[in-house]
Amino acid sequence: MEIRKLGLGQCAFAALAILVSSLYAQGPTDASQGPGPRISVAGHTYTQQELFQRNVGTPDDQNTQFPPHRIIGNVYYVGTVSLAAFLIVTPQGNILINSMYERNVPVIQKSVEQLGFKFSDIKILLGSHAHADHMEGDALVKQLTGAQVMAMAEDVPLLGQMKPAGKAHPIDKVLHDGDQVVLGGTTLVAHLTPGHTPGDTTWTMKAQEGGKTYDVVIIGSLGVNPGMKLVNNAANPQIVEEFTRAFQVSRSLPCDVPLGSHPGMYNMKEKYSKLHPGGPNPYIDPAGCKTEFDIDEAMFHAVLQQQQAALSSASPAIHPPANPPVSSAAAPRSAGGSSAVGQQSALIAKGKERFSAYKCYDCHGENGEGTPDAPDLTHSKLTAEQVSKFLQKPSADAQNKGMPDIPADDPDHQPLVAYVMSLRAK
Repeated sequence: MEIRKLGLGQCAFAALAILVSSLYAQGPTDASQGPGPRISVAGHTYTQQELFQRNVGTPDDQNTQFPPHRIIGNVYYVGTVSLAAFLIVTPQGNILINSMYERNVPVIQKSVEQLGFKFSDIKILLGSHAHADHMEGDALVKQLTGAQVMAMAEDVPLLGQMKPAGKAHPIDKVLHDGDQVVLGGTTLVAHLTPGHTPGDTTWTMKAQEGGKTYDVVIIGSLGVNPGMKLVNNAANPQIVEEFTRAFQVSRSLPCDVPLGSHPGMYNMKEKYSKLHPGGPNPYIDPAGCKTEFDIDEAMFHAVLQQQQAALSSASPAIHPPANPPVSSAAAPRSAGGSSAVGQQSALIAKGKERFSAYKCYDCHGENGEGTPDAPDLTHSKLTAEQVSKFLQKPSADAQNKGMPDIPADDPDHQPLVAYVMSLRAK
């Protein structure tokens, strides 16, 4: 095993978890902007929300094993339906890219073993970027295999916040842009493609098949998640420049086999269905790289333009006072009670709809009952005011993960607060 230096470069409700436990989620699945802008690329049309959903899938998609299989050369798929993990096999041990959520580690182990390899032969663990759906399982994989965990320097602070069940996040080697990871004759190169996270990493390598050598590109992520702030991002003022750099770097990479941190980024299901013994390898798809870059860059510019337009149309001289958040426990009631109760019920119903649209259940459970990734909202001691404050001003760590701030005068704010407060009464 060897590290060689080539050059030195550089659920909206997840915020509640920061108060009572650590949460390291992919980010919100929706934002107050609704479906977001719409783009059309290569005959396909996506809204921002649809593109995000294409990647993350449903909770079942994230947890369900996809048939493990060889992609090309010594590269194998060992992930779930919507979360990608790759096994690079070498004579001196194997490399795993992405441990996914900690709860997914048994799925990875099962896939590795079904392919005929030993899980304990994993010597190096790499990642795409510091979101829980890609790297939360690092500590468990290291515990089970003893693998060296390596990560891009710019993502180390976020990874340090990732402590499932209190486990410290291991980092044995800090990588920088251009570093090579070499094991058993296979070389992977780390390319810093920031924006989605500060240390988002695209990996490249060579794979041999049929006497030919192919360039494999494993895209970290170039996606602008719903709710991600490109304009006036206090936590990351350079985010637009980072995304711009990421697109430039990505387009400069030779690419025959596009892969990515989510199977939807390279149409895995469709390609897998075309795998036949003796037939052409559908994963060899040079045009697929360009198409994915075109989709992500078009959405980036559409979101940027939308946010810039919203900023320019806002009147800096007018600041209407925000209404205080309303909880089910403190809802105003009319003399007869029915009108106010009806209004509050409607507010809670809208909040439940937004809770579902944001896919908050991915972390907090279908009814707010909590999961290993986020606290139980049904027994929370937070006041409506505290819930409101966290929605208005998430931490820098949460913002870096794509969590939006939801101002008190946002149409989603009061319904979300009301719904969260209503959960504890059930």
